[in-house]
Amino acid sequence: MRFSFGLVLFTLPIYLPRREFSNFAVGIVAAAYPVTETIVGPIIGVLADRLGRKRWIWMGLCVSTIALFAFTLNRSILYLVIVHAIQGVAAAMIVVSSLTMVTDVSTVSTRGREMGIYDFANLGGYMLGIFAAGLLGFHSLLTPFYLGSILAAVGAVFAFFKLKEDKRRKIVSALSPIQTVRLLFRDKRAAAMFPIWLSVTTFIGMALTFGPRLGPSPMITSWIIAGVVLILAFTQPFFGQLSDTHGRDRLMMFGMLSLIGLFVTVITMFRGHFGIIYLIPFFAIFGIGSLAFAPAALASLGDFAPERGRGTTMGVYSIVISLGTIIGPLLGGYLLDAYGLSSLFYAGLVILIVALGVAILIAGPGFSQPRPTARR
Repeated sequence: MRFSFGLVLFTLPIYLPRREFSNFAVGIVAAAYPVTETIVGPIIGVLADRLGRKRWIWMGLCVSTIALFAFTLNRSILYLVIVHAIQGVAAAMIVVSSLTMVTDVSTVSTRGREMGIYDFANLGGYMLGIFAAGLLGFHSLLTPFYLGSILAAVGAVFAFFKLKEDKRRKIVSALSPIQTVRLLFRDKRAAAMFPIWLSVTTFIGMALTFGPRLGPSPMITSWIIAGVVLILAFTQPFFGQLSDTHGRDRLMMFGMLSLIGLFVTVITMFRGHFGIIYLIPFFAIFGIGSLAFAPAALASLGDFAPERGRGTTMGVYSIVISLGTIIGPLLGGYLLDAYGLSSLFYAGLVILIVALGVAILIAGPGFSQPRPTARR
């Protein structure tokens, strides 16, 4: 699934020619996907709790198969907004249900490792898709969409016949969305995670939307992005394991502070105070450190999720990450057109610092509390 989505993620921004479409127009097309994911994600979460997980995964892949092929038929803004919105519906079906199944099969003591492995598959697929899109797009911008559609169809068949769901799990007594949200936000530490997720996904939305469009060439840019994603993929199980043994909050805080350090380093590079050779160690340290956030945060979310409301919990999470990927392309497109590339990093730094401050105000300054026990 992520292989097919990675193909589109890289190709879509350059599918719209620069001469005809502004960065803000590209941002509108990119934002259509997370808008529908935001709306549909919680609904799928409730349905996954009540009717099971598997069906939504293969149905989402079927919808994605059609949507990916449909990209090749027209390049008008309205048409692409509609098709990308449909792909967002498919993504909600797949991602919410998949995260819920990972939570089902993991325990508090292993959830960090399991979420790290999930992230490895997620990001590894993206890496393959981005790399392949750079190669295929060099010859034709339609080919990545055709290949993505084929991959999604293969995934749908595989999910239908091979994906196994725990038949012993009770699915008739699922919590309502309101009950689940109340349980989540009753805990200050759980509530504090959401502003941080929002800030991180806002910049991710900027980077993934405009990185392919601003790079030196499709092939070189795809190699750079794929290389970064590959490093991210291989570090996720390691950081997830560390969150199991050393605490989720410590790893999340380490990741956030490293990400802030990375932004400061990039801004320093833009301002020209130091040569790039002197900044390489800071890029390496802060870049690797920032990768600690995602598996720890996903595991923590799984820890807080009530057993009878896991799907709804992941639906709430999908709202937050989708909001970030709506804000990111729209804000990024405006800033690029008005102020240039460096403005993205200034905006990202401010957003991260504010989000971290809000999270500390909500949860308090302590980040070494014991891991929560599973809830029913």
